[in-house]
Amino acid sequence: MDISYPYICNSKSDIPKEALEHLDSQIVDNIGEAFSEIFPQFSQSFALASSIIEKLWGSPKLVLKKGMREWLSFVVVQSDEKNLFFDLQPDFVEKEGEFFDENHQMLPESWKELYRWFNSFGVTDKSYFPMDWWNTPFRYEARLDLDSYEEGSGATRKQTEQFAKKIGCKRERLRCWLLTENEDALFIDEQHCDHKVYHVRGKLLDDIYVLPDPLQTLDEYLAHFLSGGKPADFNFRKMR
Repeated sequence: MDISYPYICNSKSDIPKEALEHLDSQIVDNIGEAFSEIFPQFSQSFALASSIIEKLWGSPKLVLKKGMREWLSFVVVQSDEKNLFFDLQPDFVEKEGEFFDENHQMLPESWKELYRWFNSFGVTDKSYFPMDWWNTPFRYEARLDLDSYEEGSGATRKQTEQFAKKIGCKRERLRCWLLTENEDALFIDEQHCDHKVYHVRGKLLDDIYVLPDPLQTLDEYLAHFLSGGKPADFNFRKMR
């Protein structure tokens, strides 16, 4: 697979000097090491998915492009047919502390690792980072409100209003964080921040399932998908 970026770095020595001050030292110092060395917190939480990345995908590369105001930066691992882009958070974005916790308080604790050092990740057959995707968790700012979910799923306004009412959440505070090509959708109530994750399928919004272990389910799903499994072959409700 090709990568369409000006700088493709396999080690710290490959990184342009002018970019170094814009990158977190944890990323810079570990490029060339195993995936789990670059993102240890994610790898500890999502152990199954991380193991698959290290076994089945190539060595991580840091890819860069200088933008008008900041550097675009990604960690990329590759297979023969796909690129897996991790959208790195800018160095000035807090990765710990009160501000980070406040912005991610709606998430199950372990899911915060999807947004600490990077802004989720997407699999693509393109040579560049996709702005939109499905089958892996959305970027933080790209999570879907119910209006957007209606457009894609064919659900009606009445259905989405009843869905929010059944969960006990204001309609505008219920967001979809993952949507697969099989129409499996994971929702979080961002009003109450109770860390519950709700699974529904497409427009079947009356059939709501609360994941008993959001970390285990998502880790198993990501391991399945990143090992080449089809989303349709994964059962989000197998722990029922």
